[in-house]
Amino acid sequence: MVKCAACAKFMSVNDGVKCPKCASASHRDCVGLSVGAVISGKWRCGLCQPITPRARDPATPTKDNLCTASGSPVCEPTDGVTQGIIAEMRSQFIDMKAELAKEFKSFKDEMRELRSSVYELKSNIAGIRTDLIISINNVTAIETRMTELENAFKINDFETVGKLEQTVSDLKTTLNDREQESLLNDVEITGLPEQNGEILANLIPLIASKMDMPLDERDIVSVERVGATKISQEESTSTVTMRPRRVVFRFTRRTTRDALLQKARERRGLSSAELGLEGAPLRVFFNERLTRSNRLLSAKAREECRLHNWRYCWTKGGRIYLRKEHGLQAIRIHSNDELQAVFQNNE
Repeated sequence: MVKCAACAKFMSVNDGVKCPKCASASHRDCVGLSVGAVISGKWRCGLCQPITPRARDPATPTKDNLCTASGSPVCEPTDGVTQGIIAEMRSQFIDMKAELAKEFKSFKDEMRELRSSVYELKSNIAGIRTDLIISINNVTAIETRMTELENAFKINDFETVGKLEQTVSDLKTTLNDREQESLLNDVEITGLPEQNGEILANLIPLIASKMDMPLDERDIVSVERVGATKISQEESTSTVTMRPRRVVFRFTRRTTRDALLQKARERRGLSSAELGLEGAPLRVFFNERLTRSNRLLSAKAREECRLHNWRYCWTKGGRIYLRKEHGLQAIRIHSNDELQAVFQNNE
């Protein structure tokens, strides 16, 4: 901030004009300039204008010449007027000095407050910096501790999870074996047309006759259809048909069931028409009844055998067996992992 050369008040340089001659700054209002007016290099402030040299007209009489004329009024003493002007200027100067001192004191007070605020701000920043360093150290310590705990848990987790997975797998296998044991007296027949209001018990004498084995209702615990109705579509005619659900016979004795399965193997190619059943003729198949897990595993095993040119895939007593060629040892499959391992090891 600078002082105005005209009114001696503090001002911003950008708010006033600067004299090209003495480089003093003044308010625009104090020197009679409007806002936005552009000054030229010949412009002078009020202090510089009275002392600007001017060319004197020779015809203009000087004070000395006037004083030589008798009775000239300009030669009369003017001490009283001069003293009044000086006193007025002194009074203005004193007032200006007092105002300047007041403004300077106010400026000092503001600077003192600013200095105090800066000191307080620096103190706060130093405190924040200290707290930040402490927080960073705490976070680093926590991260280190977390890393140590994670590493410790990983070692324990691998062992624990491995044991738990093995336990779950063993339990699933045990439950599946128990469920399969409960189905050892069941025979699952597919390809028997499904009719509304059908009496499945009537199938017993038909099957006994075709298989040429003694079989009556006392050998059967229950007969029922299981599973959901499936939709099949013929590629040649694009005809959509409903595939009949499976029929499950539960025998009172396992030996009777095994005898029926043996007869069915000998009597391959049986159709529903040969049993005298209505509807489109379908190929009839007799199989051991498997649990859902074993049924899916058996289907997967047959597909893998087809892809890898293995000749044999069968079930016996609820167990799934594979054999690549005649005369080779049969391999029992318990899970999908074992199935994949068998074909990987034999590639």
